[in-house]
Amino acid sequence: MKRSKFYFQIGIVVMLTLVCALFFGGTAYFLYKNDSGTAGVFATLIGIPLTIVIALWSYILGKFQKDTLIERYLNDEHFVDRDIEYIKLSNLIQCEPDRIIYINGKFGMGKTLFMKMSCDRINYTHRKKWKSYAAFYYNNNHTKTITQAISNKFCGHPDASVTDISKQLNNSTFQRNSILFIDNIYEIDLVECTEFAKAFINCNKNNQVVIAVDSNDDTFHISPGKFGENEIELLANSYNIEIEQSDRYEISELSNGYPVYARYSVEAYTKGVKIIDYRNLENYIEELINSLSNLEKTSLSLIICLSQLLQDGIETKIICGIDNRITPPVIKRLVTCSLINLYKDRIYTDKLISLKCMDFLSEYRNESYNQIYQYYKGLPNTSYIALVAALKSNFEYDYTLIKRLLHKQYADNNFYLLIDIGELEFSGQINPYLREDKECWTYIRYYYLKSLLELGLYDKAREVVDKYDNQFNLLNINSNIDFEYQYLLIDLDHLTNYLKNAVVFSYALLEKASTKEQKVKCQYLYAHCLRHIGEDLNQAYTFFTDLANATDYKDDKIRIRSIYSAASIKMFQGDMNYHYENSFEIINQIMYRDIKNEVWKPYVTRHKAIYEYKICNNFDVAERILQETIHLLEVTPLRIKYDIYFELGEIYRIRDDSSDSYEKSRAYYLEAEQFAERVHDYNLQSSSQLGVMLLNIKYGYKIDTDVLRTIISKTHEFDLNINHNYAMYVKHVIEDENIPEEMVTYWEKMQYSDLLSLAYKSKFEKCNLKLTVM
Repeated sequence: MKRSKFYFQIGIVVMLTLVCALFFGGTAYFLYKNDSGTAGVFATLIGIPLTIVIALWSYILGKFQKDTLIERYLNDEHFVDRDIEYIKLSNLIQCEPDRIIYINGKFGMGKTLFMKMSCDRINYTHRKKWKSYAAFYYNNNHTKTITQAISNKFCGHPDASVTDISKQLNNSTFQRNSILFIDNIYEIDLVECTEFAKAFINCNKNNQVVIAVDSNDDTFHISPGKFGENEIELLANSYNIEIEQSDRYEISELSNGYPVYARYSVEAYTKGVKIIDYRNLENYIEELINSLSNLEKTSLSLIICLSQLLQDGIETKIICGIDNRITPPVIKRLVTCSLINLYKDRIYTDKLISLKCMDFLSEYRNESYNQIYQYYKGLPNTSYIALVAALKSNFEYDYTLIKRLLHKQYADNNFYLLIDIGELEFSGQINPYLREDKECWTYIRYYYLKSLLELGLYDKAREVVDKYDNQFNLLNINSNIDFEYQYLLIDLDHLTNYLKNAVVFSYALLEKASTKEQKVKCQYLYAHCLRHIGEDLNQAYTFFTDLANATDYKDDKIRIRSIYSAASIKMFQGDMNYHYENSFEIINQIMYRDIKNEVWKPYVTRHKAIYEYKICNNFDVAERILQETIHLLEVTPLRIKYDIYFELGEIYRIRDDSSDSYEKSRAYYLEAEQFAERVHDYNLQSSSQLGVMLLNIKYGYKIDTDVLRTIISKTHEFDLNINHNYAMYVKHVIEDENIPEEMVTYWEKMQYSDLLSLAYKSKFEKCNLKLTVM
């Protein structure tokens, strides 16, 4: 359809161009005849089609320029084999329902080459077979979030939405199906990458995503196999050389099945070098590097260090700009030794080979990073390179500059970069001069943990904190960053289910807070954790209402969340006289006075929907609100959509007992549960599991009592008191027992209204318990 429409537009513009030419010819002819009046008429007529022609030609040329989003021939002629994996990928893309496909394997196993080969075959080599498909390739550089980075590549800026990215790719070709290949994903990026992929495929039913993950996990779709003798022979054929069978066996053993090592060994054969004579690859590379001049060693070290920071090719002019001694003959010499690769004025390195090279270039490493630091520290758009170079090295640097660069990376959402820096510090590999400035050191740790929390990597952050030497100590608060770091540790307790610790420490930190803003943050976190625990809801409500009504602070985020948190407690307690409508109106006024507050709209609409179905019994209105919200959220990687999935599961479970409602409810619960399990949110996970159990009881399906026992145990362990009581309630419903009087008395004391109202109902009515994720 797009192709025929485009050809029609070309036909129109060609016809109008001919009309313009005809009118121009008429104008020239009558001017030649000195008939200025008729010539003027023709000249006037030119203007009518000319306006349309200029606009249409601009549009058509823009269409052709968009095709540059598809890169031309990513691979080279020495890529061999992988036919089994390619056939499997083809079947998965064209025949299977899965629209997100995972390729796994440690780096060096050829995932990148396989993805590039697949892109080339889809776009060029096997064009007829893939006639309705277009493939786009993105190599992740581990600085920005996935959405930002892909937006930056395909839209030219980091702020495009997933919808904008999808439109850009779909509009750039005539093909119906867009396949986005995302390369170089680590396990730490995987949850976020999967959320982006889900959002991307929700943008268009013909969108698909292929993700390459550095992992040995067996749960993925495709794992590139190791290179053996047959692949060595194919590699040799691609270089037009022959290698004896015994040597092929030796190379296979030497490379340990890694395609990168195999290729490097075969390439050496093309230069008359038998790597097997050196007994192993390390010996050969050591002797090769020893044969280089000092300038060549310096140049190679600089190239490798910079390529590790950029995670991609380096322009030769950049290398020459950093060190003007690096001339084309030096680069050519390194290419001849197969230590680097040169393609279209860009230098590339293989990760595995680079790592082996750096073992023998350690004395040059520090100076290389110093040169990179000096070159990039004044360049605003790439100053992050200077930051990492300084911290991976062993030279003195400007602490004030480093702190400024750290702030900028966080403001720009370069969370993965800050995590990489934090990993350096955590593993003891960071620049030792860092410890001379305690504030700078604290910022490194703070932004490391903050970035992990921003990406939902709570368990990783917990592991890091538990292994750090310094313990929580309120006496050490001497500056704003000390306070922020300690607050972050308490928030981590909250996010990793150490809720009672978070309550104790947030109250203690409140006593140490020196500004109103600090006090407000502590008060909110304290009340928020009380609300999670569910034992002191009235005290939490008092804190929330005080924060909602206070006028001496300016944090809209805390004010909005305090208002709907207070309302949520009253909804849970079944207060029919609370001023809910007025609360939501105040929130709307706060949101509309600052466009930045729009980000909180889905959180507010979730609670508005809960109000509609729990207090007003308006299930249809609540469903409409949630469906409108989820329609927007399904094309974003935001976590709040899984809370809304849970609420939709609740509505379809409670509203009626049709088979259609069962399927819808179960599907929404499972979406919420699977996400919660991935990010270790046991509050949402256990609530979703209990929702499924109540749903199955209602429809007469079997219940997994082992899961219920786990919920009872873990909710008690994590102090999720409300969830624990829900689980005990479900246990009695499954066993068709009367609720014990002491339990009913406890619910009455705790104001658990929904549990209390259903305590003496029939089994069928008990299945309609309204669960709450506090």
